[in-house]
Amino acid sequence: MMRRSRFQACGWIIGLSIFVTFLVSCESRDKYVGVYHSEAKGSAKQGKIILELKENGDGVWRVSSDEVAGTFVEVPFAWYIKRGDLRVNTKAGGVIVGKIDKDTIQMTLPGSKALTFRKTQ
Repeated sequence: MMRRSRFQACGWIIGLSIFVTFLVSCESRDKYVGVYHSEAKGSAKQGKIILELKENGDGVWRVSSDEVAGTFVEVPFAWYIKRGDLRVNTKAGGVIVGKIDKDTIQMTLPGSKALTFRKTQ
């Protein structure tokens, strides 16, 4: 009976160690939640771009429409933080990686178009 108690104690210690390691490795995404704005540089056609990151891991990419002023085309996505980078999962299955630096996000889109988003809310 004494041996079983020692093994149970070791199991609890190992389980607690794994749990604490998991908590430390998970980064809170609360500080990244918000609305980020960007103006596309070098393209007169491209209007305002808005990136909204929500608390639940969902997000919305909004691009202003040239057809009607004040309207936006919206594309939903899922997002998470991994190793300090923003990972945007598109519905088509692609992943776009953004580098986070304080209140800015720098992304390179397919076609080598670089965008910088600044947090506004």
